[in-house]
Order: sequence, then C-alpha cells, then structure tokens
Amino acid sequence: MGDYAIVKPTVFISHATSDAEFAHAMQQEIEKVFANGISVFCTSSPGAIPVGTDWLGNVEQKLASAQAVIAIITPVSIERPWLWFEIGATWSKGRAGGCVIYPLCTPEIDLFCLPSPLDRLQALSMGKANDLRLLFESLIKQFGFGAISVFKGSNITKRIPKYAKVKIMDVDLNEKSFYSGKYTGYSDSELMEVIDTEMFAKDDAQFDESFLLHYKREDLIRNGKLIHYRQVDKLLDLPPGTSRRLMNTVAERYKLVAVTEDVNIVRYGFPKNGRDRVRH
Repeated sequence: MGDYAIVKPTVFISHATSDAEFAHAMQQEIEKVFANGISVFCTSSPGAIPVGTDWLGNVEQKLASAQAVIAIITPVSIERPWLWFEIGATWSKGRAGGCVIYPLCTPEIDLFCLPSPLDRLQALSMGKANDLRLLFESLIKQFGFGAISVFKGSNITKRIPKYAKVKIMDVDLNEKSFYSGKYTGYSDSELMEVIDTEMFAKDDAQFDESFLLHYKREDLIRNGKLIHYRQVDKLLDLPPGTSRRLMNTVAERYKLVAVTEDVNIVRYGFPKNGRDRVRH
C-alpha cells in the first residue's frame, strides 16, 4: 500500500506586521479548538516562510490553497495595501464557494463603517467573546470538525492589547497605500510643504498672542486643536498615512510638539519649557 499524506485544510490569517500579537492569539486558539487538524498560516509566526524561499510566491501559494481567510482589521491594517491584496486574491474564489473570508475587527474599528468590499461581509469584533464564538462555530461548520467545548473567548480578548498601546512598526508606517491623487510622485519634502502651507501657515496667520484668550481650544492648532490624521489626508487629498508620518516634523518648524498623540489623532502645543502652553 502506498503512503498517503493527510492534507489539512488551511486557514490564512491576514494581518499587518504591527498586528502580530492579534494574529498569534487567534492562531493559538484555532490550533487548540481543531487539535492541530488545521494548517494555520500566519506570516509573523516563526518558520512560516522558510528561509531562502520566494516570500511573495509562498504567500500566493498559501492564499491559493486556503479554505478560509481571517482578515484582522485594525486602524493600521485597514489602510495597508497588503490586506487588500490578500483579500482580493481570494475574493473570486470566495464568491465561487472555494474560500470564506472572515473580517475580524479590533474594538477600535466600527463594524458598520468598513470600506467596500468588506462591508458586504459579516464582520465580527475581536473584543467580543460572543462574536469570537460565532466565528469558531462558523469554522467548525465549514470544516466539519472541531471542539467548540474547548473554545474560550477570553483566551483571545484578554490577550489582545488596546490599540493605543500597540507599537506601530516602521514597515507599516512607511508602506504606501494605493493612491492616484494630485500629489502622486511627490517627495516627503514636497508633501511637508503642502501640509505647512495648507495647515500650519494658515493657523500661524490667525495667531495673535494678545488675543490668544479669545480663541477656544479647538480653534487653532497651536492652541491644542484635535487633528485627525485621516481627515487631514482626505481634506488635502494627500496619500493615505502622509499626515501621520510627516506632520510632527512640520510642527517643529513652528516650535510645536505633540502633547497628545495616538494612532489616529494628535494635539500640538508648546514644549513645557516654552513660553506658551496649550490651553485646557
């Protein structure tokens, strides 16, 4: 008799480099529920891509063989080209019934405001145990085996960090999103001039120290106005991620520093040893 290798079904976890912790939490629970009867492909797992192999070819091969793709949607990955590449690579197969795409969002993502085509799929929250249970029940139904009795949502919800505490890796910060706007091909120095002219210079022209108290906190950048990075990119028609990457450098021209900063927002003010302070 010949030897026949058992071919395990494949689950592909699509995630940004910065989101490895989220992907690993999912991978470990899948391996437990399915008793290692499923091959989970996660690029950030040690040894997932053998040394010396074609990285892109390996990813394409795993996508082609995957029966399920879990797309981890975070404030970073939602603007990451590779997420859309990986979803797009399986979209047609999914519509034909050969693969199921499961959008799994971190708590910071509004499930009802996902961009197309993700808004056509049932999205689930990674921060809700009931949503996670529904995902695992769906996987068990899809593959025809697995033990939901050993599933424990808290194994995932307790492991995933608040996104404000996630360290955003350089590869995600510098990776260009798909863009064909009016600033296509502009260098960083040119983009900084656009931000300076359209935002900081205009703000500086309104600023008059003798009338500072007449301005409310949200009126001026130097008075602590809350700035939403993605709103700035959209308003100025900048390549996605530009303002988050370059705005702090532009602010330094006006002796401003980020006094509050998160993944999506920033407030500027003067240094603590400076003459002026942000008003609260």
